[in-house]
Amino acid sequence: MKALEMWRKVVITLTFLIVVRATMWGQKIEIGYDKSADFGKFTTYSMVPRTVPATNPMIATIVDNDIEYELNQKGLHKVDRNPDLLVKSYGGGNEVQGGFAAEDPTHAATGGAPMPSANVWGGSLPPVAIPQVMHGSITVDLVDARQNRLVWRGTAKDKMDYEKRSKLLDQANKAIADMFKKYPPTK
Repeated sequence: MKALEMWRKVVITLTFLIVVRATMWGQKIEIGYDKSADFGKFTTYSMVPRTVPATNPMIATIVDNDIEYELNQKGLHKVDRNPDLLVKSYGGGNEVQGGFAAEDPTHAATGGAPMPSANVWGGSLPPVAIPQVMHGSITVDLVDARQNRLVWRGTAKDKMDYEKRSKLLDQANKAIADMFKKYPPTK
């Protein structure tokens, strides 16, 4: 009986650790807000048009639609004039890691001696493809339209895999939903 109880504790502990590790590897959501703002007074919003065209218009449209959905779920209504909040979203790919291995004309990678197949025309190491991983972010700003002051900002950061387009769309949807779980902020 004690062995069974011990195995149960081991399974529960391992399950907990796996869940904790999985959440650590997921999207990173950061929220900041003006602690003096009265979020109860905001009932309407308007989207601020982009000043720079989106590099991926499909994802930008999905992000904007997700933002509108989440704000509507929170009881806010979209208006064309005199909004309480101005909503601006932006983001995209940041740094790219990966590419091709650099050629090694000094043969430093092999201790200064050329590899047997190396010659003066080809170099010592062939360029080898390395998977490219892009880090991207989505930021949503909510600005008090009357005071022209930023009152809330949500940012999501994650790795993006451009070869899996459907995964990008899922990441964008999840990022916006996770951000707005923390709106309005609790004081």
